[in-house]
Amino acid sequence: MNVRTNSLQCLAAIAVAVALTAIRPAPAAAQIFDICGDVDDNGSVSVTDGVQVLRSAAGLSSNCTKLICDVDVNGSIGVTDGVLVLRKAALLPISDNCIPLEGTPSRQLSHLIQRTEPMVTDVLNTFVEYRDERVDQTIECINRADGTLDLTFFEGQLDASFSDCLLDNSLISGDAEDAGDDPIIVIDVVDQRTDESVSFDGSLRSSPLDDGYKYSGSLLASPLFDQFETSDFLLVVNSLEVRGPDTFPSGTVTYEITPDTNLPDVQRIRMFFDRSNLARVQVEFTDGSVRNFQYDLEFRRF
Repeated sequence: MNVRTNSLQCLAAIAVAVALTAIRPAPAAAQIFDICGDVDDNGSVSVTDGVQVLRSAAGLSSNCTKLICDVDVNGSIGVTDGVLVLRKAALLPISDNCIPLEGTPSRQLSHLIQRTEPMVTDVLNTFVEYRDERVDQTIECINRADGTLDLTFFEGQLDASFSDCLLDNSLISGDAEDAGDDPIIVIDVVDQRTDESVSFDGSLRSSPLDDGYKYSGSLLASPLFDQFETSDFLLVVNSLEVRGPDTFPSGTVTYEITPDTNLPDVQRIRMFFDRSNLARVQVEFTDGSVRNFQYDLEFRRF
């Protein structure tokens, strides 16, 4: 049994004990966008939220609503939901996340998300991982001498240069000027299994967090796919909090689609991240309709 499992059991025991006390919760604030399990609406999921869910499951006073606390989406709030929220608070993988499932996205839309999402979860995580480096060095990527990450530090600025650096299933090449702060990005993300690529060009503004960065800005994304004819779109990053390897981000990225993108009937795509392994993909269509899908960041699939 690993340390994280032990920690989760301790959190669960504490949460159950507190949940069964007669503490009256404070009123929840109005929610702009509902993060599953974030009962107190403070932008993150914690043990306190797990307590609220367990109180609701026990029939005690709570700020829970089904929209927030029915995490397994079975129509009621139960102990299982409380366990899921505690797993989420401990940054452990979960399988359900209150995301309304409205059918299955088209193959072309799925393809686009799967090929572009590594820029958000892998490349930006790498910037955070090495943000404190102050010595020039060449780092072998997991594909060893076949791929490298070169870090150059000069006059307070850290630059990063990728050369066929394998991150998960993506080969990353290109440069990030000032990668340790406000990166100027010219990077290609290539799926090593298919050789399909997406090129990203643009800049991001960053503000420091205790354990990472919060990014905002926009990148021009240029796909080169064999399977689908898809052209340029704008990837807009909005208050995306990135905390390094083995974690998932929180915040939003938006795919601004144009007719030239050749993604039939789609006007805009938004991905909502909440530090769990599940992201909400909200698709706005040209006819004004909106549909929601659940995307698993761990396995990179809908």
